[in-house]
Amino acid sequence: MKDINLFRTKDSIFLKKVKSKAEVSKDKECDGFLISSSEKEARRIIESLKGSGKKIAIEGGDDAFNRRAIETLRINYLVSPEIKPKNNNLKQRDSGINHVVAKEAAKRNITIIISMSDIAKLTSVEKVRRLERLIQNVKICRKAKCDIKIVSLANNKNNIIDEKSRVSFGASLGMSSQQVSKVIKT
Repeated sequence: MKDINLFRTKDSIFLKKVKSKAEVSKDKECDGFLISSSEKEARRIIESLKGSGKKIAIEGGDDAFNRRAIETLRINYLVSPEIKPKNNNLKQRDSGINHVVAKEAAKRNITIIISMSDIAKLTSVEKVRRLERLIQNVKICRKAKCDIKIVSLANNKNNIIDEKSRVSFGASLGMSSQQVSKVIKT
């Protein structure tokens, strides 16, 4: 599998975006679920998927939410931990993860996902702030030896980002050559 999308394509993982337990269906049309809800509802959804063998991804939130998700939930992917608006300190950006969260993610084999579909929709000022956080997350993940992937997470065929663009984006974020070689393998 080379990409993760929100619709079925060849050579990609198909995640169904859900916000509540009622939206989760036990059918075999999707490879997993992208949970975009509160922590309490996410726990209900994950509990209902226990033993199904489906991939579970959860959208990132603030630092505390991301840490609890990594430490206590049985997930495969943490998607865009830098997405929620946060305050920056003088010497460090609040990027959604820190070295403790990254080490725990590496220990539990949880992959940090960078979604390209969100970045394309932002204004120039928002893009700059988002890229600052992404660069910091790449550095943190490299030190903690945590897997980080860049995916399209597209809703339709027109929004899919090709492998070459994702690899070059990873290199421009400061990923090491080993990280760049693993960017497209999910």
